[in-house]
Amino acid sequence: MRLGFFALVAIVAALIAVDFSLAWVYISALTQPGCSAPISLDDIDLPEEHWLPTEDGHSLRAWYYPSKNGAAILALGGIGGSLGEALPPARALIEAGYGVLQIDSRACAKPPARVTLGADEMQDVVAGLDFLLSRSEVAPDRIGGLGFSMGGVTLIQAAARLPQIQALIAEGGYDQLGHHIVQPGAKTSLGRKIFLYTVAGVFWLQTGVNPWEVSPIADLPAISPRPVFLIYGEHEIARANGRAQFDAAGEPKRLWVVPGGDHGDNYHIAIEEYERRVLEFFDQALGR
Repeated sequence: MRLGFFALVAIVAALIAVDFSLAWVYISALTQPGCSAPISLDDIDLPEEHWLPTEDGHSLRAWYYPSKNGAAILALGGIGGSLGEALPPARALIEAGYGVLQIDSRACAKPPARVTLGADEMQDVVAGLDFLLSRSEVAPDRIGGLGFSMGGVTLIQAAARLPQIQALIAEGGYDQLGHHIVQPGAKTSLGRKIFLYTVAGVFWLQTGVNPWEVSPIADLPAISPRPVFLIYGEHEIARANGRAQFDAAGEPKRLWVVPGGDHGDNYHIAIEEYERRVLEFFDQALGR
């Protein structure tokens, strides 16, 4: 019996060690993805390159296309940043005369910083907003935000706290980070549930960010009466709890569910309609 008890304890300890190790490796890779080289937009003049200081002591690379119509859009992407051709798409905005400030990933900062899936990235919004407000060609009451995935999550949280962001488009963002990681309503095995909670705990341990406190769905109501436009693909909206986020937002608000779309594909399968809807929203919200 003693041997059996100690064998059981050893097996459980080994399983815990494996569970924790796999979660540690996964979160390390997720939050430290490395720095990818950006690809410039074809047929568009090269942007100004700036390094923006953040409150936590990093410098972020940003590309700025100067405004020609007095309005400017702060663009934030996913884990890989938003420079050049990366999502969210900037070409149509630039060609329409909007100023666009694209901000790179924290993984490319000086010194490099962990990517925190929308938490520390709010400091990047503050740095970008300070830059746009310093530009003489940008009207301070005509600044909007366009974010994809993590960038959309970041901008929702930032807009709830920063009234200078007058209008917001967010595509493909989760509703609450803790729930997004552990998937409490999903039908899955006990082993997988334990692993997902370990992943959430390791994320908290490595980044210092409580994932249950990163909650764009709780921040959406505070943006009203400034307009919000949420975009989701048909195949991603359920797992992102997108309709509940739309319901949580105050008026004025819009929701576009892209037929056949999924995370990262929406622009590419509906380019003309995507650009038309984005321009129409910002033209109305920011007074082109």
